[in-house]
Amino acid sequence: LALYVLADGLQVAINGIVKGCGRQCITIPIVVVAYWIVGVPLAYYLTFVRHQGESECEGDDINSYLCGDVGLVAGMTIGTWCHMLLLALAVFGTTNWKEEARKAKERVV
Repeated sequence: LALYVLADGLQVAINGIVKGCGRQCITIPIVVVAYWIVGVPLAYYLTFVRHQGESECEGDDINSYLCGDVGLVAGMTIGTWCHMLLLALAVFGTTNWKEEARKAKERVV
């Protein structure tokens, strides 16, 4: 759960940068990819398909750990990490910070 909270907190902060720059249009494709293409299908697979919905899987290896409720949380946590990483890549890879500083300065003056 701590891994989820870390990624979600960073994602919210980066989303604030996106909104501050006025580039909200980049968030929808990122959310669709992160949650609807990665997170939800992975959570469904880990929860219901991989171990036929068993909440207590047998064995002590990693393959038997991600099942049931833990698989659901793991899938959505991976989706949240994907959201945070894609958003960070979009913001820090494509933002012209000098231009954003100039626009912010114009708004203040």
